Amino acid sequence: MKPPEEPRRKPPRSLCETCRHVRRVESAKGSVFFLCRRSETEPVFRKYPPQPVVECRGFER
Repeated sequence: MKPPEEPRRKPPRSLCETCRHVRRVESAKGSVFFLCRRSETEPVFRKYPPQPVVECRGFER
């Protein structure tokens, strides 16, 4: 008899989903946007980066 398989977690589609500098913003229509709070103090970061983000020098888990 096989042991039960553990449910697999979906990997994040974007680094923003797990970044400490993100604020998840949901519109009234249900769209989800990721606001980069680093953009408030560092203009090199976009306020709403195009998704998915696969590489970011400002990423912190």
